Amino acid sequence: MDPIGHDVQAISRRRRRHAQPTSLRRSIYDWTAIALLLASPVVGIFLFGAVRLWSICPLMLLGFIGIFLFCLRPLLAEELRHLQIPIAGFLWLIILLYSAVLIPRSAVPYDARIEFIKVASYVAAYWAWTELASRQGRWRILLGLMIFAVTIMAWYAVIQQAHGSRMVLNLERPEVYGMRASGTYFCPNHFANVMELLIPMCLALVFIRAAEFPLRLLAGYALFLFLPVMFLTQSRSGWIAMATGLATTVLLLALRKSRRIFGLMLVVLPTLAGIITYSAWHFSPMVRERIAGISLSAPDSAVNARLMMWHDIMPMIKDAPLLGFGPGSFQWVYPPYKTNIVQLLFNYAHNEYLHWTVDYGLIGLGLMLLLLIWGAVRLLRLLLAAESNRCAFLIAGFLGSVVAALSHAFFDFNFHIFSNTHVLILLAGVVMASLYAAGELRPVPIPAPRCFMISVPLAVGAMALALATLQVFLSYGLHFLGDEKRQIFQMPRAMELYRIAARIDPGNWKPYMGMGHVLEAQSFWNLDSESKKEQARKAIRYYEDSLARNRYEMDAVIGESKALTALGEPDKGLALLRRAAEYDRHHIVYLTELGLQLRQMKRYQEALDIFRRAQALRDDEVVRLNIQYLQDKLAAPKPVVP
Repeated sequence: MDPIGHDVQAISRRRRRHAQPTSLRRSIYDWTAIALLLASPVVGIFLFGAVRLWSICPLMLLGFIGIFLFCLRPLLAEELRHLQIPIAGFLWLIILLYSAVLIPRSAVPYDARIEFIKVASYVAAYWAWTELASRQGRWRILLGLMIFAVTIMAWYAVIQQAHGSRMVLNLERPEVYGMRASGTYFCPNHFANVMELLIPMCLALVFIRAAEFPLRLLAGYALFLFLPVMFLTQSRSGWIAMATGLATTVLLLALRKSRRIFGLMLVVLPTLAGIITYSAWHFSPMVRERIAGISLSAPDSAVNARLMMWHDIMPMIKDAPLLGFGPGSFQWVYPPYKTNIVQLLFNYAHNEYLHWTVDYGLIGLGLMLLLLIWGAVRLLRLLLAAESNRCAFLIAGFLGSVVAALSHAFFDFNFHIFSNTHVLILLAGVVMASLYAAGELRPVPIPAPRCFMISVPLAVGAMALALATLQVFLSYGLHFLGDEKRQIFQMPRAMELYRIAARIDPGNWKPYMGMGHVLEAQSFWNLDSESKKEQARKAIRYYEDSLARNRYEMDAVIGESKALTALGEPDKGLALLRRAAEYDRHHIVYLTELGLQLRQMKRYQEALDIFRRAQALRDDEVVRLNIQYLQDKLAAPKPVVP
């Protein structure tokens, strides 16, 4: 027996035994990061799409912890010391830096900071998925899990429809949406958006042999389930997006096959679309009603509201063309430009391109268009040049998803639905990962010293973002609890919660306004003259602290007006109410408050004029009673002074 050969075999066996636990630990580490990152796209869609901070912040917190683990990953093993750069990844980093630069000059820096954290979660997830999904066929698991989750939601929508229920989990969907299918979303358009993102990818997966039978079967099943459920959403923007997304994927698959088939599809697809549209129009009254509502000569209320808002946005862009008003500013800067009398709170422009331009300016819009064009050109080249059909077909499916999202964005605010955006980011990362796994893209090796210098600061940055998210969440939550206590008149407890919320996040204006509301209410009911004035003065200070952080919050302006009146300075209070009414000239609440103050100050003719303006907006009972009272006052004979 050869002793040297025996020793070599023994060493080899020991190495394999040592490598197996190491590989297992690394796999567990990776899947921990993956599970944390999956919270936003998979769990978030079941939390009404994650549209409020109570759901967004925990998901972002988990995601940033996953990013923290991902950043430290190259330090675990030598073979992980490389950089897989996603297509347009550096352009995303430039946009992230641009949004950070805009924070100090934004209309409301607190909201701009929250928007920056959201964008950071998108960018970081894109880079992380590009690496984490490239190993051991994980792309199949991730796509299968995402499709399966939305399939469950689609069945939930079918059950809702069958039972005639407007309940969405534990809450009732607004009556304005009727019986339009919405799954776990309140708005059917946002439910349609998450399906339209997956439909093109499902079509591509059906033709990818490497996807293997279970995933191909699931994709085909989901495709046939999503199509009728999409119809039930009655979402016109969803129908358009689905059609454009599917057409894009079919055309790209045809182009990959041959130019002749591509040319044939250019004829077949419009013909097929025309046949389907005509059939739906002929046989479905619902389709006729929905399509008729798009008519510019007689648009329905939803279309009319969008058209009026888009008309108002043009002067906004003209007033801040290059840099915009800052991230998260639209809902605050829009009211002074509003020319319509629709009594709705428009937080979004219902057109992502206009909304983005208002917030980020033409520079920001240019950066985003550059990112889209650059990414599309790179992916199209790879689709035509890729050696494997797997990569080419995944690119075709993903580009279909992107076109669907971009089409929907002309009529809605789908990119502001946190979890929906993360679904698209997951699809993007999986496609990038597949390109690296197939060798179509090459990773950049990083030497050990430089790897440490990159990984550790990035991990620290991820943890800083996690802590910033936690700060926002705690302040938001405590303020919310304070509001609940204030509504049931537990004022001392409400003040305590507000103070803690303000200490945790000094940039949040809401706790300061809450403390002002508490003291203003106490001042109103206080019968002791001196303590009443002291409470009013403290309330004013808190309102001013709130307005220093957000000068557009009219609830704080109205609260300060009431405190000034309690302090014996009604003229100053009246000036603030005029400011609120001027901020949004078509807001019935602001006009009503102004009219009541004028009436209290016995300025009856001015009060009557204001209430008549309010009545033109909405025939409210309070407004009618005040008009009658003021008319009687003005008609009464004036007392004769001897």
